[in-house]
Amino acid sequence: MKKLIIAASLCLASFAQADDGEAIYNSACVACHGTGIGPMVHMKGAWQARLEAKGGVDGLLESAKQGLNAMPPMGGCNDCSDEQLRAAITYMTTFQ
Repeated sequence: MKKLIIAASLCLASFAQADDGEAIYNSACVACHGTGIGPMVHMKGAWQARLEAKGGVDGLLESAKQGLNAMPPMGGCNDCSDEQLRAAITYMTTFQ
């Protein structure tokens, strides 16, 4: 029983991290959005116009799913769900 509880806890921890925008960013987006190939994370000047032009995070999600310019479809995260991509986009476009 103890092993079952530990296994269930590990599965839940993995699931919680899967929807974490920062974790998705670090695993799939940082190669471009952390180096300046794409708009840099948390940079208001880089994201504000894009958010306005696309109608917010949902519009950016559609762009990410289709790919845009040098960005491949799904932002290179082919196994990401819409919720995971939305979390990553929200993370990147949150101004600090």
